[in-house]
Amino acid sequence: MNKVNEQTTWLNDYLDLYNFAGQINDTAWQEELLQIIRSGPSGENSINKHELGKEELWGEFNLLNHKLLQLFAQIKTSNSLFEIETVQQLIQSLKQRRLEVGRQLI
Repeated sequence: MNKVNEQTTWLNDYLDLYNFAGQINDTAWQEELLQIIRSGPSGENSINKHELGKEELWGEFNLLNHKLLQLFAQIKTSNSLFEIETVQQLIQSLKQRRLEVGRQLI
């Protein structure tokens, strides 16, 4: 499995966990998951993101954009204020990660 597929699987898994934590109203677990998402699939210190090739970075960047679009659509259809707030927090985390990846592409 290549790095882009691994990152896709990793992000999907953590987003599923984050959503589940919201469904059971476990905000502490959600915050913990947000911190993990912010640090990336291997943690900030365990892999030098600058060593990733441009192709992998573009793959991650595109994946982040795709996930953001899904989350924006989720907000539009949500009737729960709590869900909207938690999704907005997740959007902020993904935007931050997208900025980090974008800086590495420059």
